[in-house]
Amino acid sequence: MILMSEKKKSKKIIISASILTLLVTLLVGNIVYAKTMQSQQEMKKAVKAKEIEVAQNVSDLAIKTFDIDTKEYKIVFFNDLEEVNTDSAASGNITSNEKNKATAAYVMLGTDQILKPGDKLPVCFLGENEALIAIQHNDGNMSLIKYDVSKDVSKNLPIKADHIVKKEVK
Repeated sequence: MILMSEKKKSKKIIISASILTLLVTLLVGNIVYAKTMQSQQEMKKAVKAKEIEVAQNVSDLAIKTFDIDTKEYKIVFFNDLEEVNTDSAASGNITSNEKNKATAAYVMLGTDQILKPGDKLPVCFLGENEALIAIQHNDGNMSLIKYDVSKDVSKNLPIKADHIVKKEVK
């Protein structure tokens, strides 16, 4: 009888220890998961901040190099075209029509195969009927591509009107 009671106690202790071990493992796993997610979020924010900084530098260099009148053109960064965007300063000032025009101009960069590996993020300067896309290339050159966006871009792709390249811009 005493032996049976000790076996039951031993079994209860083993079951309790197993449950406790499982709970501790789950708790530690949740803590590690939360830390990992937090690190990923911080890395995404850092990458986005760097992208905005690079785009701003390209924008400033393009304005200086090609003498772009910022009163005539609205600067549209690639990040401004995201659906939900709270990080970019300009995103609140862009209408959906302007986003469509800028997006169509960015799409044409791929269609025209102008972007090369190593190029910095392009920047769009959006006017009433045209979009200027500035690209700082990996080789130090800078391009300004002018697209006609006067027609409805949902039905017609923008037409490339001009492509200017300045050598070794710094």
